[in-house]
Amino acid sequence: MSASVIEGDNSPVTDWPPKPILRWAGSKLKLLPELIRWAPSVFRCYIEPFVGSACLFLKLRPESAILGDLNSELIESYRAIRHDPVSVFEELAKMPVSRESYYRLRALEPSRLGTAKRAARFIYLNRNCFNGVYRTNRLGQFNVPFGSRLGASPDQKTLASFAKVLEKVDLRAGDFEQTLEAASADDFVYLDPPYSSVERKCYGEYGYDSFNCSDIPRLLDCVRRLDRVGARVLLSFNSAIDLRIHLPGWSSTRIRVRRHVAGFAKGRREVEEVLISNLRLLPERSDQ
Repeated sequence: MSASVIEGDNSPVTDWPPKPILRWAGSKLKLLPELIRWAPSVFRCYIEPFVGSACLFLKLRPESAILGDLNSELIESYRAIRHDPVSVFEELAKMPVSRESYYRLRALEPSRLGTAKRAARFIYLNRNCFNGVYRTNRLGQFNVPFGSRLGASPDQKTLASFAKVLEKVDLRAGDFEQTLEAASADDFVYLDPPYSSVERKCYGEYGYDSFNCSDIPRLLDCVRRLDRVGARVLLSFNSAIDLRIHLPGWSSTRIRVRRHVAGFAKGRREVEEVLISNLRLLPERSDQ
């Protein structure tokens, strides 16, 4: 991969492969070694309809990819960075890290902002909100409070590297089912929907219209169709809802994950997650 140069800066981009620019609840960053072992070594196109911080995509660096998410603010931010990372960085640099500045920016209506400032605001709120959680009220307004442990904003070279890797990516804002319509034989599809539970009330995590238990039948229909057309599928989900019984013959394994979605430290606990794939793995890599 050749180095790229940022406009107005003669030093090459050295942050390669790029790292995620966002903190994201449910991120699989710490599970990448396990996910990589499950990923096919060769595939036509990488497709991820619940992209979040895109950590697996960034690790695999596929030549062809479709990245989608129901969170339009997330996708629009990625598009803005790809189009003009310098302007996004310049807007981000104007945003001082303070409680007063945070709540002032949070109160802004994003649709009234320019493209670069809107993306910078999204990054700023993500890096400085409580626990990196994305949560909205029923009106779709971001309502996470100012955090106590803040994340440093990405620097200019990091944004430039991220823009570079998105150059040929098809970015789609919308429902997972719409994104998956593009999948065909020999594609690699990674599905990491938000955890959902019939026992837990929704508080707007990932947005009030995000994936929930009522969407599971649609999800299962999608992965069965993907299997029929010859796509390679990897699905990760909360093991409390055992999807394996609906996908007989698929390979699976259970892993322990430390979750950070809860609003308080006592809620950050290890949970069990299951990885399910239509790829045939070695016996020692499978529960079946």
